[in-house]
Amino acid sequence: MAPVKIVTDSTADLPPEVVESLNITVLPLTIHLGQKTLRDGIDVTPQDFVTRLARAPSPPSTSPPPLRQFEDTFAELTAAGNEIVAIHLSSKLSQTFRLATRAALPLLGRNKIVVIDSQLITVGLGMLVTAAARAAAQGATIDEVVRLVRGMIPRIYIGFFVETLDYLERGGRIGKAQSLLGTMLNIKPILILEDGEIVALEKVRTRAKAIEKLVEFITEFTHIEKMVILHGNTPADVAALIEQTNLVLPNLNISVDHYGPVAATHVGTDALGIVVYEGM
Repeated sequence: MAPVKIVTDSTADLPPEVVESLNITVLPLTIHLGQKTLRDGIDVTPQDFVTRLARAPSPPSTSPPPLRQFEDTFAELTAAGNEIVAIHLSSKLSQTFRLATRAALPLLGRNKIVVIDSQLITVGLGMLVTAAARAAAQGATIDEVVRLVRGMIPRIYIGFFVETLDYLERGGRIGKAQSLLGTMLNIKPILILEDGEIVALEKVRTRAKAIEKLVEFITEFTHIEKMVILHGNTPADVAALIEQTNLVLPNLNISVDHYGPVAATHVGTDALGIVVYEGM
């Protein structure tokens, strides 16, 4: 039985120690910031990006890993006798999944490569990749790994709010009219990922109210196996969210992490979000 190797992209925001211990291949997206071109997770960290974004002369943008990088990665791994499960961020938010699929096509038939659209981003994607890599390390077949990942996707939920809609509008994730309305009325929309697409759930006017709505969102789940709070640079908001969540779910184990530079490019550094993995 051929070993299974897991490939993903840098938006999974995986800790370096996890990548190394589970032998995960991570292809970096590129961030264009002023005159600089930065490889996500290599040339820039989440904390560093906060400072860089504040000083940037123009809005940043991102681009997926180049097709050649996917082709070389897949060729190298399959030449070594591996089967591949490539798990990437939502196809509705990036071209990364499509490029991975295109790179895999010439190798199919002689090799087993499965490319999966996670419909997620950041730690939600990271949960899938970590689970897949652990299963592969324990000797799971490629079919078993794929089944595991596809079973997890509908059980991972992401909700968040942003301080301004400008970043999402510039990145083409929402319409200009909706962005203008949000700016004029100082609206902070509660957003979720639904089938891989950013959808407005509710609109509020203050960060305090937005935190309350996130707590309400969390309490809708009956069996939370894992929950992570994601922020860019708002520790006070994190503390408030933890405190309010603990009042209604005192036994919930809550982790805290920073979302990465690619996510920050599209939501800014003042967003606050949660990732929930709901058990059976």
